[in-house]
Amino acid sequence: MSRKSVGAAALLASIALANAADAFDLEYMSHLGMHRPDVGLTEPSGVAVDPDASGWWVVSDEARTVFRLDTDGQISPYIDFDDRFRDLEGLAVDEGNSRLLVVSERTGSIFTISLDPPHRIEAVDLATLPTPTDLGEALQDRDDGLEGVGVNPDTGNIYVLKERQPRLLVEIAPSFDRVISVRTLDNVLPEDEDVSGLALDLERRGFWIVSDVGKAVHFLPFVGDDVATFDLVWYDGNRTRRLDNAEGVDLSPDGQTLFVISDDGKDSLLVQYEIVPR
Repeated sequence: MSRKSVGAAALLASIALANAADAFDLEYMSHLGMHRPDVGLTEPSGVAVDPDASGWWVVSDEARTVFRLDTDGQISPYIDFDDRFRDLEGLAVDEGNSRLLVVSERTGSIFTISLDPPHRIEAVDLATLPTPTDLGEALQDRDDGLEGVGVNPDTGNIYVLKERQPRLLVEIAPSFDRVISVRTLDNVLPEDEDVSGLALDLERRGFWIVSDVGKAVHFLPFVGDDVATFDLVWYDGNRTRRLDNAEGVDLSPDGQTLFVISDDGKDSLLVQYEIVPR
């Protein structure tokens, strides 16, 4: 299923440099339909796995709510309608701070939502944060702006993607008081693709980044620019199909399964892939 494996240099504590991208592949496991107009979910744009493996959270760029999907396939609102939720494009669980982080492209903000009732909600305008480089224009982009979000559970640092023109990976302090670093992706990922979803992988020491244009997921190591790219496919009966409009990605709690959500009208899906050694 791998379209291109360039290599991923991962620095391990007691092992020399290893070619991680040559060490694993993706295998399709299953999929679940995610077009649910009965509950207001028609354009899924982000997914986050509950750390206790009891379900998923899902957002949509057309719904001003956060949804909850349980392991029986039932979907319901987790956070009711909030008028501040506009063009939601990604979410992640910040387990260390007991909160969800939700990205709004239209407002250039991250919403923090407490996992504990009554689910207090606060908004952070990223364009107002002190940065090591000039990000004012990039972070105020409302058309090709903020997309996926992820959290490093070891450090608490938060990462967000800027979709394109330019494609950026922005690292933010967990207190939301400053931007720590900015990593350009324009010279790393295929030139004609955008970036639409993000997940951190501590076991393999890298980022999973999905592209709806590329119909692919990229694995980018924390250190170095060697990227592995995997085509995203799913099986419709005996027919193999490419996954259109991949918008969100996350890992299972044990780090062995990748979940990708797509925004494809009535064909919107949550697809499960196993990360397997070669």
